[in-house]
Amino acid sequence: MKSHKTINKIFLLLAGGVAITLAGINWTIGTAAWIAPVFLLMFTRKAKWMEILLLFLTLVVSGMISQTGNNLFHLATVNIFNGVSFGLLTGIAYVTDKALYKKNSPFYTSLIFPSAVILVEYFMSFAIGTWGSIAHTQFEFKSLLQLSSVTGTFGISFLVVWFASVLNWLIENKNKRRKIYIAGLIYGGIFLLVVLFGLIRKTQYSPNKKTVKVAAVISDTDIHKIVENNEETIKTLANDYSAKLPSELFSAPEKVNTLIDRTKEASKRGAKIIVWNEIAFVLNQEQKQKLLTEMQSFCLKEQVYVLIAFLEESVQSNQKPFNNKSILISPDGNVVWEYIKSYLHPYAETPIVNNGIFQIPSIQTKYGKIGNVICADLDMPAYIKQTGKQNIDILLVPSFDWPGITPLHSEMACLEAIQFGFSLLRANGKGLTAAYDYMGNSIASLNTFHSNEKILYAEIPVQSVTTIYAKTGNILIVLSFAFILFMIAKKAFKRQGGKQAEV
Repeated sequence: MKSHKTINKIFLLLAGGVAITLAGINWTIGTAAWIAPVFLLMFTRKAKWMEILLLFLTLVVSGMISQTGNNLFHLATVNIFNGVSFGLLTGIAYVTDKALYKKNSPFYTSLIFPSAVILVEYFMSFAIGTWGSIAHTQFEFKSLLQLSSVTGTFGISFLVVWFASVLNWLIENKNKRRKIYIAGLIYGGIFLLVVLFGLIRKTQYSPNKKTVKVAAVISDTDIHKIVENNEETIKTLANDYSAKLPSELFSAPEKVNTLIDRTKEASKRGAKIIVWNEIAFVLNQEQKQKLLTEMQSFCLKEQVYVLIAFLEESVQSNQKPFNNKSILISPDGNVVWEYIKSYLHPYAETPIVNNGIFQIPSIQTKYGKIGNVICADLDMPAYIKQTGKQNIDILLVPSFDWPGITPLHSEMACLEAIQFGFSLLRANGKGLTAAYDYMGNSIASLNTFHSNEKILYAEIPVQSVTTIYAKTGNILIVLSFAFILFMIAKKAFKRQGGKQAEV
């Protein structure tokens, strides 16, 4: 009998481990995200406290396997760090549930686990953004995605993992038919209402028919290769900000001219807003000024907006040697803003690139209100909420990805568009370049790993939509936090009452 229970627990742990691996960043299989917590929650509720160490070990191994895609430089130390971090952070919700949940307790206690899950996701979003959010595994479930316009991505994650908690509760109470009916109706009713809301939102509130033609123009510069070919130089620059930048780091004039020609082609074909990918070039100050002068004349002549993006030599010796920058030039030939990327890649950028000031720029135009961030900035919902406050209609996002996070990173960006109600043009130097409307519909896309095309055209709505989430914020997080505190207090009072009874 004892061996049977042990085999059962091993099966639950292995099944959950496999499923949560398939739901990870490398694969993001939607059904696996629903299945994994069913098995893992069943294991933790059966397991002894010492056996919870096996859960953490399983999650660490899963993290090391399923999170390798975001390891840009394929470093073993990064894989180990990702695995340990994934194991510890994911395990928090299971430990919370084990500590607070009691078998045969009322149905509302099924909320413990999903509340803990989204609280972990919320607090981690301030450090790594929405990377690893369960919501991203549901990208193909378009009706469910619309929930993020009300609750943010946290509501999607909540609904997915609540299913596991509800199913476990139903199994525990399988002989109590009335309770099963009521619990099934509660979860099933909420799930159906969410899906119905998504269907109605997508059909009845379709994007405005008034559009503007935009273009994403991709350069031939591969910053990853530049870093690989100049590894020792970059290490020197990271340790000595005053070191002279070698000329071989800067882009050749022919590469600059090629991208300018593509920009002119996009304008000839009717694009009124043109965006370059992140780090289209690496420029010294002289090159930057020459480029800026030429593009200002071009925008004035063609009456277009162009967002140029590049890595520039920093002008101050006491700062890090580079700025990751984008500059919007208006049809009157003026510079509207110079924006510096705020959230940097911890390994690739932080040692040698300066942070921006964490303020999203925007301008009102006849094509709606235009805003701008760069690549990883868009992963940070606490930062991107500025778009809702500013009522930005179109967000322009120069980006640069790699195979391991393609198309995931673009899909993550799409969810931000739904949450805050803007349309999005994401120009990607490597990976999926895409345009999405504020409902999350893909308007146009171009994957550089599958195509040699260098210009993407799209008709983007010029008007945004106001979302509930943009106005009300993280009410679900506040309620979840209050509920967990309530459950902790309830257990503490019950324990205290038991001690007094013994006395």
